Amino acid sequence: MLTAFPLTEIDRVVRRTVYSTIAVGAAGAVAAILLGQPFFAPGIALGIALAVANHRVFQSSALRFTTPEGVISRKPFAGSVALRLGACTAVAIALLIVERPMGWGVVAGLAMFQALLLLNALISLIHYQRQEIGSLGTPEAGSE
Repeated sequence: MLTAFPLTEIDRVVRRTVYSTIAVGAAGAVAAILLGQPFFAPGIALGIALAVANHRVFQSSALRFTTPEGVISRKPFAGSVALRLGACTAVAIALLIVERPMGWGVVAGLAMFQALLLLNALISLIHYQRQEIGSLGTPEAGSE
């Protein structure tokens, strides 16, 4: 059933995720400043930027390492994934060592993006399934 999930919906999910992550991140940054942790705020911004950049590179890597038949070349794709995730982890760990609140902000920004991406994807999939199930029960035009 989900094999027909429209690709344009994936772009909408990512766009909604980016906008909602920015909104939640801004609220988190304000809360951090009000709670006396001003270095947490730029960490959130950096974490969100890393997450968005990672997702964009993931999309382009998936296209680059996929053959016209739809088969993914696993080794180079896996290497690309490991490199990107390693870079994000290295930034977060380095900041946790150097400036702990900023490091936790990076971790929070990365986690926020992933959680909202999962939530937005789940909402879109549920909506899509309901539409598909609803269209199965309605007679098509001209088949009366």
